[in-house]
Amino acid sequence: MNRSLLIATAIFIAAVVWVLSGQVAQRGGETAAAPPTAAPPEQPPMQVRVVISKATERADAVVLQGRAEPSRAVALKAELRGRVIDLPVAKGARVKAGDILLRFDPEDRPAGLAQARAAVDQRRLEFEAAQSLNRRGHATDVQLATAKAQYDAALALLARAEVEIANLVIRAPFDGVVEKRDAELGDFLDLGKPAVTVVSLDPLRVTGYAAERSLPGLRLGGPAQARFLDGVNLPARVTFIASTAETETRTFRVEVDVANPDHRLAGGLTAQIALPLPVRRAHFLPSSALSLADDGTVGLKTAEDGDIAAFRPVEILGMTAGGVWVTGLPDAARVIVVGHEFVSAGARVRTVEVPALTPPTGG
Repeated sequence: MNRSLLIATAIFIAAVVWVLSGQVAQRGGETAAAPPTAAPPEQPPMQVRVVISKATERADAVVLQGRAEPSRAVALKAELRGRVIDLPVAKGARVKAGDILLRFDPEDRPAGLAQARAAVDQRRLEFEAAQSLNRRGHATDVQLATAKAQYDAALALLARAEVEIANLVIRAPFDGVVEKRDAELGDFLDLGKPAVTVVSLDPLRVTGYAAERSLPGLRLGGPAQARFLDGVNLPARVTFIASTAETETRTFRVEVDVANPDHRLAGGLTAQIALPLPVRRAHFLPSSALSLADDGTVGLKTAEDGDIAAFRPVEILGMTAGGVWVTGLPDAARVIVVGHEFVSAGARVRTVEVPALTPPTGG
């Protein structure tokens, strides 16, 4: 009986296995026979508007805000102690180099000069006599050296007296304008005290400050233009470019000189300095066409061969109300000006050509 039970159990298990294996095979066949999932339909190319942009030569310039100042300014000081007895030139007057601006009371200085000259004559005779006696053996070398030293000392005293006489007047060191008088008639000035200030307004110096990125295009001695608030626009010349930046602003001092022979322009005037840069080939495009790459690079999207969109980094040279000047594109480029924000580099586009912008005259 136990044997019969075992046989029945084995037959039952075999039947169950046979049924289950058929179902699994059927499911496997259904899976294998299932058709593959259909690929999504291909999206049509995005329609964009493009311009055929051609590079043109653009004369660029660095424009600085500046201020005019005298090219030279000297505060003349008293070189002796004395009383002022004459001021022949009024404040604000134009003077020539060498003109007398102030006279001191000579006091007894002319007498001292005459005494020094007499002493020189005496010591010269004594020295000449010592030389003669020394040649004949009647004076020693020591006596000759003493006479020579006394003669030299007399010459030094005479030179000092002549300098004091010369310092009794203060003269203009260059052509200019009397900007300030620190002394009046009757004033007693001590040595080193300010007396008269003279400034030179021809040439007039205009000073501005340039950013670091502008320095490579600037040249010492190069041409410039200075434009004043009254509309006067004058040629200028670059006379100074700082080698060290200002600590606070990180900008570099730039000076240009403007001819001002009639002194029409005064120091302190506000002016713009235009410093021309080398001519560069650039494209004039709508500013709205600019794009930013993921890393923040500024650029434009173009339609390349086969109408494939591409991103090209550009450098902005200048902006106007009508558009932007950029460089970094080929001489001729199909630039996407509408729809660029909806396409990625490498995507196929459908282009519609629109007219290009007309570059403004004068850049």
